[in-house]
Amino acid sequence: MAEASSPSFSDSSLCSVPPVGAQSAAVAKAVAAPDGNTARDAQGHFTQPFRVAAVGYALSCGKTLKAAARDMGISDKTLGGWVSDARPDAAGGVDVDRFDELAQLRKDNRELLARTTRLTAERDFLKKCASYFATPPKGGSR
Repeated sequence: MAEASSPSFSDSSLCSVPPVGAQSAAVAKAVAAPDGNTARDAQGHFTQPFRVAAVGYALSCGKTLKAAARDMGISDKTLGGWVSDARPDAAGGVDVDRFDELAQLRKDNRELLARTTRLTAERDFLKKCASYFATPPKGGSR
């Protein structure tokens, strides 16, 4: 069973993650890993509270990122990206507001890139259409 102080993706009080050195090795081993299989929203993406809890677990459990990711049932590259995005400070705390902002900026960037690709394709099509209708027909009628 998980302790009351362990981070959980359903816990709404995840304002900051405890520092890495704040827990002893015995307490760090007792912290339960959040379950990555049940922490997804309707679109299949991981929820933000789960991401914060996963980063907190990875920083406090004393294991490698690969082992921590395996415990949670997620990819080690995914967890590594979250940890680098969270950029823990010297004390090991995570700025949750910055973590949320970075996720939103990446989402906006993906949407803008998709829109740019679509608009570029439309522009190229319209250029071809304009070129086709601007050229006089070859061989006229007598």
